[in-house]
Amino acid sequence: MSKTSTTRLDDSSANIASMTADDFAKASLAASTRREYAKDVAYFQQDCSLPATPTMVADWLAKVASKLAPATIQRRMIAVHAWHKQNGHASPILDGRVKQVFSGITRTVGGGVQRAVKPLMRDDLLAVLAAVERQRPLRAARDAALLLVMFSGALRRQSAADLRVDDITSHEHGIDILLRKSKTDQSGKGLVVSIPFAFGDKCPVKAIAKWRELAGIESGYLFRSVSHSEVVGTTRLDVGSICRIIKHAVALSGRDASQYSSHSARAGFVSSAAVAQMPLAEIAQVTKHRGIQSLQKYLRVVDQRRTKSLL
Repeated sequence: MSKTSTTRLDDSSANIASMTADDFAKASLAASTRREYAKDVAYFQQDCSLPATPTMVADWLAKVASKLAPATIQRRMIAVHAWHKQNGHASPILDGRVKQVFSGITRTVGGGVQRAVKPLMRDDLLAVLAAVERQRPLRAARDAALLLVMFSGALRRQSAADLRVDDITSHEHGIDILLRKSKTDQSGKGLVVSIPFAFGDKCPVKAIAKWRELAGIESGYLFRSVSHSEVVGTTRLDVGSICRIIKHAVALSGRDASQYSSHSARAGFVSSAAVAQMPLAEIAQVTKHRGIQSLQKYLRVVDQRRTKSLL
């Protein structure tokens, strides 16, 4: 082992040795999850103090029922629950009365079904890519590479944002992408997604190479900001920027951007693969779904569209 490697291990051991129980508890959640929890807790504190009692939460639910979507309320309840657990307090979210009030809100407001974003199907993606190419060279190259990689690898936006050059391994069939941490791998063991070469000029492997060449990216984060004067940033794109880039690209193609989000590329891969009758096991191998149940929401729509009219 080299001196450099030994030094890194020593530094890492020293850092771990200095960590407290609270530090390890925080490390159990992804940084992005902690940030979102903090935002939701801050919103909750605008109306309620912490720690909160079940009565306080129930009253808060009644207050925001007409102002927030049930999905938003539920997300903030999860964040408040996490805050109480992390700070050694009993969670008021687990109280039976609180659960009953929230159940009544979802039944009354009709928030049991979340709005699904529109998948960016293969043919739609090709049209969006054609529109993207009309932008200035650097921005066009980045946006095309981002769209193609997120579609072909069925990547979530956080995985795309975290992608680094040294996470990419080339081979004769395409590339392997190492996802150091993802929604289904919070412990950071690492998952590998293989992206094959594609025929024609809409190839994700070639798109990455073109973007890196034009941007001069040899190391560090792959996807970065591009200014109006075509200057490439040094830090990674945040997840919000990725969503805005995809919506902008969709709008350039003349489609309604409000129907799409950063998840549309991933959903588009699953739906397009189902239409092409790709085996379910192969789809799950790319998406890294732990089970087929979570894939069913995509496949049911595809199956319904194949159903012949009885008229």
